[in-house]
Amino acid sequence: MNHVSYQDNVKLNKLITVICLLGLITEIIFLIKTPLGLQQAFFLVLFSGVTLALLSMRRAPFSVMFLLSTFSLITAWRLSALAGYTAVTWLFTAAMLLKLVSYCVFAYQAIKTTRSSPSHQHHHQSTVFEWQLLLIRLFIGFDLIPHFCEKLFAGSSIRLDDVHAFAQMGVPHPLMMVLIAGLMEFAGALAISCGLLTRLGSLCLVTYLLVATYLGHHFSHGFIWASPGGGWEFPMLWSALILSFVFFGAGDFSLDRALKNTYKIPTWLKHLMGGRFT
Repeated sequence: MNHVSYQDNVKLNKLITVICLLGLITEIIFLIKTPLGLQQAFFLVLFSGVTLALLSMRRAPFSVMFLLSTFSLITAWRLSALAGYTAVTWLFTAAMLLKLVSYCVFAYQAIKTTRSSPSHQHHHQSTVFEWQLLLIRLFIGFDLIPHFCEKLFAGSSIRLDDVHAFAQMGVPHPLMMVLIAGLMEFAGALAISCGLLTRLGSLCLVTYLLVATYLGHHFSHGFIWASPGGGWEFPMLWSALILSFVFFGAGDFSLDRALKNTYKIPTWLKHLMGGRFT
């Protein structure tokens, strides 16, 4: 699927870029009028700027630019919401909706290409499943972004809520553990959503979820998540979905595949990526 170029829909890409640029300009104006803490302001501008830079990568495979720019865009969107910059949040929301349209357009193009040839029926069905799998993978990975944003990038005042929650659960050195948890969530979100070292990242993320479920005492609250204290239903559901990527990798629409196509990757590193080695 990497043969699908982002330049096939230049107008849509330009529109997303313009909206993100307006979001960056608006947040700078807000920062002048209503300053944030240094850390919170730095990461908000950083991820907004990185999004613009990634959207300008004309020669990169569509998969690389789409995955990385969407990851940074959602991170900037979450940080703008935590900062209370409503106008910026709405601009980034519009950009994300256009990203969804872009996803649908390129999925349709890829599926249509394989469907046009009757002799490639099996390939067509595989392409359909690939795009369905990608949608599930993106949701799992991007769902972690709000969690690591609060722990790592939103400033000490917001991070303090997680520190207090860890302390109440009896976790030793709560501040350090919050930062470690945030790093695990960041790496796991990147591994799943963008498909970077997918097998290793998925295995580490499943381990993290199981430890978090244990420390949160969810195993002792029964199965149903809606029960008081929250049961282990949803953590196990997420763990099972993520575990599947340990065995099968992220598929063709991933940074792993782009790296394999571009560079000569050692076999041991390919094992950490997962999927087909060719």
